[in-house]
Amino acid sequence: MHFSALVIMPLDTENIETKVREILSSYNENIEVEPYREYLNYEELEKEIKRLETFPLDKIEKMAADWEVCSNDFETLAKIELEWFEDEVDGIDEKGEYKILTYNPQGKWDWYHFIEFEPVESGTPIPYPCRVADLPQVVPYAIVTPNSEWYELGVDAGIKAFANTLKGNQIVSDEEAEWQLKVQEILAHYSDYLCVALMCHR
Repeated sequence: MHFSALVIMPLDTENIETKVREILSSYNENIEVEPYREYLNYEELEKEIKRLETFPLDKIEKMAADWEVCSNDFETLAKIELEWFEDEVDGIDEKGEYKILTYNPQGKWDWYHFIEFEPVESGTPIPYPCRVADLPQVVPYAIVTPNSEWYELGVDAGIKAFANTLKGNQIVSDEEAEWQLKVQEILAHYSDYLCVALMCHR
């Protein structure tokens, strides 16, 4: 998926591209790390099972037929929806099923490019880089501080909030409203800093 991110850095930064690479380096999905175990999240699994149980029978039957599983096997269907496939499971221990992985568990992006102007329906496009204090009200999908702290709302709500900002719409959900407040809090803290906008992919 593609998403917009704001990266904040000191106002006197001379080489912006180098600084951005430095700030974002630990979130590069292309970095390989020592093998580690990723466990099935059973809380998410239960939520997904409950979500599937609300689906119409014909939709469940189609999903089951597509994946060649029993239509009453909600656990397997939920695992598939969570992209947890049995042939990728490496073992089971006291914590449950796990995969052995080597990709960066902090990974947020695999490539990005700089945004020079960000269109806003309700006003003049935002030019980047710019001083944080000069930004109009923005609600990016993600924001990264000078000390490499990454904040994001989450895939669905984050994209919706970002789209609402571009269209000049009011933030509607509690989750989006909380994220907007968090963004404004971060930007206020770094008001005398420089920021750039990136279009990222993950």
